[in-house]
Amino acid sequence: MHPFMEVPVTSVMADKALPGSLVDESLIWSLMAFRRHERAVSFATQLSRRLCVYSSKVHQLYASYDILVPEDGGGAELVISPHLENFLDMWFSIPEAAIRSTEFTIVPGHIVQREGLALHQTGGGAGQGRVVGLEPGLRLLREQYELRNDVFLPVITKGDLRAFRKEEPVMHLHRLDFNAMGDKSAFELRDIREGILKRLRSGRPSGAR
Repeated sequence: MHPFMEVPVTSVMADKALPGSLVDESLIWSLMAFRRHERAVSFATQLSRRLCVYSSKVHQLYASYDILVPEDGGGAELVISPHLENFLDMWFSIPEAAIRSTEFTIVPGHIVQREGLALHQTGGGAGQGRVVGLEPGLRLLREQYELRNDVFLPVITKGDLRAFRKEEPVMHLHRLDFNAMGDKSAFELRDIREGILKRLRSGRPSGAR
């Protein structure tokens, strides 16, 4: 059994075109790299319950959104549709410079001989990197950043959903860097921080810390 949830394709099919006001190319992600598009959609849908997504076109960050597969796209792309009515679940004027790439990727555990989901860190002389369970890995990152008086705020953006050997979906992580957001007030930064962390906690397995 795959560690990510299989979502029936019919449950994410869009039966009508998105309104023109919602068209945002940075929220349209190609699935052409995957042999099985539905597997990538299922993986992305599972992680959408935990990870905020960033739009580089409008410089906004969304905590609440749906993942759709338009029928007219032949299943070759997914569309992230933010819940625009949830005003408290979006943040505006987030500079692209504050979205930093990381060396971490969320992967299905079975491809690294683990249960559930795992966190892979690139690096190492042999090119293998390090792998830990997702929850212990996120907890360790949180502790490491706290020691630097910082906070690890993972987000995803276009290009982060990637294919491993054309079969398995993996999700590369970016992080939000408050050091590049000097125009924001302490109140605004606290609200963004709490929103991202709340989303990250909301979809974790029961019993996870």
